[in-house]
Formats: sequence, structure tokens, C-alpha cells
Amino acid sequence: MKNRFDFMKKKTIDAFNDASISVPFIIPEITKNDKNAVLNALNSRLLTDGPKLHKFESVFAKFTGAKFAVGVSNGTAALHLSLKALGIGKGSEVIIPDLTFVATASSVLLTGATPVLVDVDEDLNISIPSIKKAITTRTKAIIPVHFAGKSCKIRQIASIAKKNHIVVVEDCAHAIGSSIEGKKAGSIGDTGCFSFFSTKIMTTGEGGMLTTNSKEIYNFAIALRERGRSMDDPSEIYAYSWRSGRVPEITALLGLSQLSHLDEWLELRNQIAREYNTTFKDSKDLDTIRDPENVFNAYWKHITVIQNKNIDRVELARILKQD
Repeated sequence: MKNRFDFMKKKTIDAFNDASISVPFIIPEITKNDKNAVLNALNSRLLTDGPKLHKFESVFAKFTGAKFAVGVSNGTAALHLSLKALGIGKGSEVIIPDLTFVATASSVLLTGATPVLVDVDEDLNISIPSIKKAITTRTKAIIPVHFAGKSCKIRQIASIAKKNHIVVVEDCAHAIGSSIEGKKAGSIGDTGCFSFFSTKIMTTGEGGMLTTNSKEIYNFAIALRERGRSMDDPSEIYAYSWRSGRVPEITALLGLSQLSHLDEWLELRNQIAREYNTTFKDSKDLDTIRDPENVFNAYWKHITVIQNKNIDRVELARILKQD
């Protein structure tokens, strides 16, 4: 682990020192085993929706602690499919945080429902008081985002939702492997929605996953992904199936290989985060958002807050570039 940490540190420093390139947002970790997995997929007689996808879904469900998982084409499809499976549509309001990626809102709009933006707390996750204030008779769902890899107060949110007969769709795009009180993101809400885009902690290039503990939601999601073939009357959901998309075996095998490294990568990210936290501990200019003891942070991003109003992010980049 120390050798791997030193290698990643050197790679980052080299990127900073190379004036001919910009520092990449993230460098995808594609191992030799990952590459072999993709090549092996090409030898399969089934290139889409085959046994490797079903295995990937099963292993991923076990990893998150959910009963079921459905592979889809991307994280947005997982969100949209979740909302459709939960009956969200025209006339519904869906509470979302105002700090998130556009897909959280666009997935709501795709159903015909209205996204209602609420504030986030100092930890950058959705605010519990703001959720309570925003609930109306039209509120049918909440999409809490585990921002930057840190689990939000999902148990409290689930409790509020239950009292108000509201469903919860966890946006876990940043949070593969994060947990609170030992429960992983994606295993507490009605559904969990993951992204395997190339900037994520584990990647299949494109891709996503829906997790749930409900057999009914699982069956509907599978039917929607399959253009309603397992439904008595598929016409009502046929129009939505193109957005969910079946998953190629290449994607599934790459996902399985990536998942096998995930625990190691999460520990490495936490090791890097501890170095940042130690470095900035006594700084008057910078601060980090610390995690409570009951939270395991996947650290898709490490959030650093500028406390000195005389320093903007351009100046901060110049300071950090200094050795």
C-alpha cells in the first residue's frame, strides 16, 4: 500500500510540474487484469445481457448490502428508472439538494415531475431542516446525494420520508463504498443509484447500477430495461426503455474486475485524505470537512475550504504548486 501511495503521489506531482498539460480531474485506474477481462468478454457468444452482467449485478448487490442490483447504461438512467419504478410522474414534486450534478434534476424532469431544490449543510450534504420545510402535499420523493463520497444523514431522511409517505432515491454516484453506521450507500433508501463514468472511483467507461431491497422495484426495473418484454402490457413503459439500456458483457467484466480492487482503492483514498487533514490541521487559511466516527468516506473528492477571503482558487493553486 505504501508503494502504491508513493506512486500516486509522484504521478500527481509530475502532472503539476508538467507545464504542457493541465492536471487531470482523475486518472482512471485500469489494471492489467481489467484489460484481460475486456479481452475475455470478446470471446463470449453473448456480448450483451449475458451471464457476466448477471454476476456483476449479484456481486455488486452483495458489496452494497442491497438484495438486488440492476445494471444500466449510466447513473442518470438509474435515477430515472428508479423514479419511474416508484411511480413518480407529472404533478409530483421531488426534493433534491442544490449542490449536485445536473443529472439529479434532469432525471426528475424526464418523468414530468418537478425538482424542488433545498439547501445543504456545512458538510455539503442535504440539510434535514430544509427537507422538512420543503415537504408539501405534492412531495412524492427525496433524492439525497452522498456528496463527494461522504454519506449523508440517510437514516434520518428515510425516517422523515416514511412519516410523510415519501420514497427515497439515494444518489450514490460519488459514493461507491461509503457507509454510515456500517450500512453502505445504496442499501437504505428505496433505491440506490450508482455511476461508473470514467471519472468515478471505479469505472466501466460508461455505465451505472440501480440497487434496491424491493423485489417489486427490481422486477419493474428489469422489465423497463428489457423494453417491457416481461410485462403483460409493455406499451406504457416502452418509450422509456431506450434511456436505461442493456449492458454489454465487456462493461460487466470490466466492472467485476474493477470491483475486486475497490477496497484497496478506498483505503488508498482515505490514506491520502488523512495526509491532507494532517497538513491543513493548523492552517488559518484552509480547512477540511471532517467526518464523524460513524461515517466511512469514499473520498471521490477531498473537499478543502478556503477560510482566507484574500485567497481565491487561482492563488490557492499557485500556493499548492510550490514544493
